Amino acid sequence: MRGGIFLICALLSTAVCAQDERESSAAERKVGTAWFGVHLPPEQRDPAVVVGDRSPRLVTLPSGEAANPEFIGTTIRMDLETIVGFSKQSRATREVGSGQLWGRISGLPSSDKAIEWATDQLRKAGIADTKLQSFKQESNATFWLPQSWEVRILGDAGFGVGTSDVVLQSAMPLAGSLIANGELTAPLVYVGTANPSLLQHLDVKGKIAVQLVVPQGHMVFERGSVVPRAQELAKRGAVAVLNLVRLPGNEPSFDFNNCGGPCFNIGGRDGLFLESVLDKAAQGGQQDKVRARLSLKSERRSGLQAQNGVAVIPGKSDSVIILDAHADAWFDGAGDNADGLAVMLALARHFAKPANKPDRTIVFIVSAGHHTSGLNGPRNFMRLNPELAKRAVLAVNIEHIAQRNFSAGRSVGPDGYRHAIADLGEAPITAGVSNGSPFLDDVIQRGAQRYGVNFVSQKSTMQSGETGGFAEVKGARITLMQAPPLYHTTGETLDVISTPGLERMARFLAFFVKEVGKTPAAQINP
Repeated sequence: MRGGIFLICALLSTAVCAQDERESSAAERKVGTAWFGVHLPPEQRDPAVVVGDRSPRLVTLPSGEAANPEFIGTTIRMDLETIVGFSKQSRATREVGSGQLWGRISGLPSSDKAIEWATDQLRKAGIADTKLQSFKQESNATFWLPQSWEVRILGDAGFGVGTSDVVLQSAMPLAGSLIANGELTAPLVYVGTANPSLLQHLDVKGKIAVQLVVPQGHMVFERGSVVPRAQELAKRGAVAVLNLVRLPGNEPSFDFNNCGGPCFNIGGRDGLFLESVLDKAAQGGQQDKVRARLSLKSERRSGLQAQNGVAVIPGKSDSVIILDAHADAWFDGAGDNADGLAVMLALARHFAKPANKPDRTIVFIVSAGHHTSGLNGPRNFMRLNPELAKRAVLAVNIEHIAQRNFSAGRSVGPDGYRHAIADLGEAPITAGVSNGSPFLDDVIQRGAQRYGVNFVSQKSTMQSGETGGFAEVKGARITLMQAPPLYHTTGETLDVISTPGLERMARFLAFFVKEVGKTPAAQINP
């Protein structure tokens, strides 16, 4: 097996995790002489993360602070489960093609339903000025959606008795991929990380290039290398690219795009199988015999429409604090971004109470279009609400904020594959402050100490995700964001969200908004 990077399993539920730990050997397919004796990937996806009986550390309130029941973690989690439920409904109804891709997808009914529900919750919280605002997809934009696909590694009698085709269950086509006539068959060539120093020695023409990707946490960090290298492979004549993504478990992952040709991500355990087969074939002089058949049906959509939910709580002054959380998601999307949206709803219920009237006016945005080209929720909010936008001293993007943290676990199964095990905290969170305001950094520091939010130790001006749509806000822009490995994968399920983490973030943000509310604008935006 190339490299010493540990591999870990895919998430379904706590019960399944426990069962998998007890019966891991039974879950493995039998190994014989087929496929050079390489262990086949499991027929069913293992859970990505072992979530044991020890719950995350509880929230401890500062002396004298009111309990505020709207911030109790179990209360927020009920909203989280409802939001994820819209994704599950999308899967059950096969909203997209064969149902291999699902989520809360802007431009489709699943996102509209989630945003309508969340907007209704804002209204029920007692916020009189609550509305849905519709907008159309930009005229020059199209939205690529895969309808059905398969990556099949073709068996060959020379690979051992009983060798038969293996379908890689974790395969996920990437945006922009197109296969003429819907299918292609070609030999595989392993290109490692596809560095220029490697490619000068490899012939990829007419072959499917197999590229290794080892994310340092969040896959976003790998876009700058993976995509250009896939494009270079296409220029050198590769007919397709398979990205072996070494992430927890065997998760389908939907990230990277426009690779210059057909491009698929492959999950950890499938990737381990494929690497091992290519190694064995090379050792036996049969590397040219390892072939794959790729099939893909996809389409591009235009003329789509989406909607934001917008609610305004008047403050003691007209200056505005914007709180934004996007509602759309790939797959279950519990951490991207159901947790952020659920926390924002808790904040709305808190500040809607007359006793908690804010010093500054607060605008809550249930945002659409985060993942759909041409439908940008924040940018359309700014266009449709120029007066509110003009008065904003601060915009806060609440995005990926309560996923649990993972550590390497023990080896599971004879192939040496490893689980990840959840620890008792949340994954690190970056707090990016666009203008580097010392006051805002100080409030973040005090709030973290007060509630135990697991912010990274270094101050940052990082702006990512939704924040880009607020570029025209003249005040500071705050990005609160985790960068965990399950981002944009099927492993981002309810099990990996910390219930106390939801509460910690909600209480922190209420503290943050109150501190900012009573502070002169000159300190917020020096």
